[in-house]
Amino acid sequence: MSSSNHLNEPPVIHIIDDEESVRHSCAFLISSLGLSTQTWDGALRFLQQVDIYAPAVVISDLMMPDMSGQALQIHLNKQQSPIALIALTGNGEIADAVAMLKKGAVDYLEKPIGSQRLQEAIQHAQALTLKRAKLYYIRTLYAQLTEKEKQVANELMQGNLNKNIADHLDVSMRTIEVHRSQVMKKMQAQHVSELIQKLVLLDS
Repeated sequence: MSSSNHLNEPPVIHIIDDEESVRHSCAFLISSLGLSTQTWDGALRFLQQVDIYAPAVVISDLMMPDMSGQALQIHLNKQQSPIALIALTGNGEIADAVAMLKKGAVDYLEKPIGSQRLQEAIQHAQALTLKRAKLYYIRTLYAQLTEKEKQVANELMQGNLNKNIADHLDVSMRTIEVHRSQVMKKMQAQHVSELIQKLVLLDS
């Protein structure tokens, strides 16, 4: 599970390509933008060693021997990973790249990669992975609530006071105070306004 600490750090840019020259040139370009990179010679090795629930950007070649870029995208989707993937295409692979966009890839880059185009794609992907990771993290917090706590959270979202909530749920004020305290603690919210912001994101 990703922690909230990851949301305050710039996402790492992972480059996955079985050609060493491509990895090096891509890493050099990205490092020149002041961003941290990690290179991998295959998608399986990447999956074995990286926390896929932390926000990150992946620039992945489409055609690789152990696991294709398309298979990696499908795997990340199934696992509900917040990682934003940019497809790296060679000659004649545009149709495959477009198919990956439909499966959730953020963008695609054609080899040889242009610096300006790379920078634009990464900026978009970074914003998206942080947004996805924040949503994933809030979902994990919300999943810890009991059914009663979810009802109380929903009442708070509607702007209801403890007395009204107690009436609606037919329980004592003290019970509502206990539930409310647990909701705030589990959702890591200091104020009701912060709680509401998080709940609104879940509905978006």
